[in-house]
Amino acid sequence: METLENLHDRIDSFLRDIHMDKMLKISSSDTKFLLIDFSELDKYDFELADHLIDNAEEVIKAFDEVLESFGIFGEAIRARFTNLPASYHFTIRDLRSTQLGNMIVLEGIIRQASEVRPEVMKTSWECPVCGNEIVQFQTGFTLEKPKECVCGNRKGFILKNQDFSDVQKINIEENPERLQGNEQPARLNIILRHDLVDPSFQKRVSPGNLVRVIGMLKETPIKGKDSKTYDIYLEANYIDPLMFDFEEIAISMEDEEKIKDVASADPWKSIVVSIAPSIYGYEKIKEAIALQLFGGIRKKRPDGIWTRGDMHVLLIGDPGAGKSQLLKYVSELAPKSRYVSGKGASAVGLTASVVKDEFLSGWTLEAGALVLANGGIVCIDEMDKISRDDVFALHEAMEQQSITIAKANIFATLKSETSILAAANPKYGRFDLNAPIAEQISMPETILSRFDLIFPVKDIPTPEKDEKLAEHILRLHKTPEAAKPLIERQFMKKYIAYSKKYVKPKLSDEALDAIKEFFVSLRAKYAGEASVPISPRQLEALVRMTEASARLRLSPLATKEDAEKAIDLLRYTLFQLAYDAETGKLDIDRLEGGTPASKRSKIRIIIDIIQELEKSEGKQVPRIKIIDMAMEREMSVDDADKILDSLRMKGHIIEPKQGYVERVD
Repeated sequence: METLENLHDRIDSFLRDIHMDKMLKISSSDTKFLLIDFSELDKYDFELADHLIDNAEEVIKAFDEVLESFGIFGEAIRARFTNLPASYHFTIRDLRSTQLGNMIVLEGIIRQASEVRPEVMKTSWECPVCGNEIVQFQTGFTLEKPKECVCGNRKGFILKNQDFSDVQKINIEENPERLQGNEQPARLNIILRHDLVDPSFQKRVSPGNLVRVIGMLKETPIKGKDSKTYDIYLEANYIDPLMFDFEEIAISMEDEEKIKDVASADPWKSIVVSIAPSIYGYEKIKEAIALQLFGGIRKKRPDGIWTRGDMHVLLIGDPGAGKSQLLKYVSELAPKSRYVSGKGASAVGLTASVVKDEFLSGWTLEAGALVLANGGIVCIDEMDKISRDDVFALHEAMEQQSITIAKANIFATLKSETSILAAANPKYGRFDLNAPIAEQISMPETILSRFDLIFPVKDIPTPEKDEKLAEHILRLHKTPEAAKPLIERQFMKKYIAYSKKYVKPKLSDEALDAIKEFFVSLRAKYAGEASVPISPRQLEALVRMTEASARLRLSPLATKEDAEKAIDLLRYTLFQLAYDAETGKLDIDRLEGGTPASKRSKIRIIIDIIQELEKSEGKQVPRIKIIDMAMEREMSVDDADKILDSLRMKGHIIEPKQGYVERVD
């Protein structure tokens, strides 16, 4: 064990020989720390480097004291270390008591970030007996008083002065990419002090960011338990922000060659058949999921407005049709993905929340699934079971791709550049293709309109299809390996990662013309009519899908064929869900949850009837007479009743007494 004097001398020599130029630059700048590469220290003095690892607190304190002794800095400069060898990198779940006091490296996603709070670092006390002043350094989480004065007194010390420093707590969660099987990510509290809580560092510690933290592992007693039981936390020395999305996956030269081979063959077919191969059928849905995995290009317009490149896909249909299995498969296939389900999901769990922090007795910003999966996919199963108020929280996240928090004096905007793959069941058990979506699912129309593609999942008995389905399922029970994907899951991740990192396709003139022609010609057929077949939202969805198709092929240019693939998918969903059998026309309101044109015309008829009857009956009109007149105009009793109930629920009419309605002006 080295003496403190010798330790200071070694540190002084290292700083003068290796970092003198850097220190002189820092002395004339606003920088508050000296960043030291561990490999440089190890080459210069390997014994000092080893001592830093094993006795981190002692050595770092000595570094700070030597830096202060140079006298060239206006205020205290801290020593920060980076680039520790791989042997000192740990996962949170592997930390043990043998690492206590050591310098270690951890990686994780920031789950929580507290407010910055002042903390007492040093106190001075006066002895009530002899008047002696005692300086006490505060190293724990509770205020420590002097144990004894030189005069022998042990109680009644009077607090005279306190020196404060800023402190912040973050909570990191293990990178889900590093987990195996169904392991749950472990968490650890990280304490930040001094320059690590400066405003310039705050972007690094936003919830949802992936970071590499270098620091000292320490222990603290667990409150309310036996004093022999301790919890652990990390006293951070430095934080490195890391990019965390598809690009993080390591791709070797061999992988790159294989990726290019797949892309040069028929990547579209290979990738689509490799998505949930154990689930029979659903080719169109699997094509949409393939495009969603690759995504379009996020763009910033000259006026500062961003347009999203991420696609949102919704599956609505019969229970037991395989929707949940599709979502589970995608959540395991896509990097940085999250799977949430129905009643187990809430607004704060999906977006972000502000929670009381027991560690520092303040408020903490905690990231939800959409923030933690920034750059990936969130799979929301049983979306119809999430309360309506909680679903409204998705508005900003789905379109603006950000989440704004303004609670408990915390104001923050978090990134949620995330694709959503959702599944929902209809209210009445089975999905009815002839009824508008809004009548079958409890979901706001503003949310429905944000999905690029909405697919019906119908379980319709068909002898030929049922035979193939039965053969497929029974074959899997007999030989499970028959469902092996054409492209293995880990390689699929690498293929997607490569495309997202290197392929930024632009739309060719032919692709633009194809999209434009489809949009304009379809709307032209309905010019001057009440029905609107397609809206500008679908136009943007076509652009995203076209770019995704080009990315899937690793092509820098989106061609007419890519546009036609996108148009084919959109046309499929339109004719499945936006076709109004009553009018024989497409009506986008049936798909996006609005009021279809056929229903709007019936509403107009009922309102006209009420206004007509007011002339003879007065303000209060008998309900039975309204229905009789509606029947004369070829409207069914059931439709007339439903429209009257709908108008009453929306506040357009009231029922002053039983059997009578009154219009609200």
